[in-house]
Amino acid sequence: MKKIAIILALLVLQAAFLAADPFEDFQPSARARALGGAFTGIADDVNALYFNPSGLAQTHYGVSIGFANLQGQEFSEFKTAAVGIALPKNLGTIALGGRLFDVNFEDVSLMSEQTWSIGHGFTLLSDIHSQLYFGYSGSLYRLSYEDEDAQNAFGVDLGVTAILHQRTRLGFGVQNINNPKMGDNNQIDLPRKLAMGISYIPYDGVTTTIEMRKDFAEETEFMAGVEARIFEPFTIRAGVHQNPATWNAGAGFNIRGITIDYAFSSHAVLDGTHYFNLGYKF
Repeated sequence: MKKIAIILALLVLQAAFLAADPFEDFQPSARARALGGAFTGIADDVNALYFNPSGLAQTHYGVSIGFANLQGQEFSEFKTAAVGIALPKNLGTIALGGRLFDVNFEDVSLMSEQTWSIGHGFTLLSDIHSQLYFGYSGSLYRLSYEDEDAQNAFGVDLGVTAILHQRTRLGFGVQNINNPKMGDNNQIDLPRKLAMGISYIPYDGVTTTIEMRKDFAEETEFMAGVEARIFEPFTIRAGVHQNPATWNAGAGFNIRGITIDYAFSSHAVLDGTHYFNLGYKF
């Protein structure tokens, strides 16, 4: 009976993904998820590749891996990885990364979404009072269902970050600016979004952030979050996200460059999701 229930749940889930837009925002960063997704204005680690590639200019060298069972379902696995490498002669930082979302049952892949990305962020302006960064990235999207040929598309993202007096950060990002489409006959538009975020540091160790994200289908999302360093090396975070409504919280540890981040996201309708990230900055 339990096996039949699981199969039915998988079929319903697969049908839901067939009806919905693929490659929606699954938040490849536990830190960003804990902040309600309001990360465009912060974007200061290697996961900036997925939110605002201009932030890569501040990362130098870093690596991050992440994992989540979306909505707490064992058969819906979301895995991420990113690595950043500083270029010589102040040419900025490049990053490579991948996001894998799989729906599996008894070693059978019912659905697989793969996104492979490469990005570059560099400094446009830097003085004692302000910095201006620019970045771009390209992503190969690959979607496949059981017993069907895989479909591919390529998207381009752009990002800009401005830091004013070291306490205020303004971030702007455009996702899939080239309007990629997937499929031959029944083409699907991949998500295209504009994001504008502001983060502010009122006190050392405390960061507040707010963001508005609007896709070209005229849907608007609002999100906000705060993180506070309680003591070295412990940080707590909380955030909210509207459309869809989620409440988020998490924590992070940073021990000699090793970062461990956790977030829990509570959805108004669906089950909650636990997010985990392990990274290293050097």
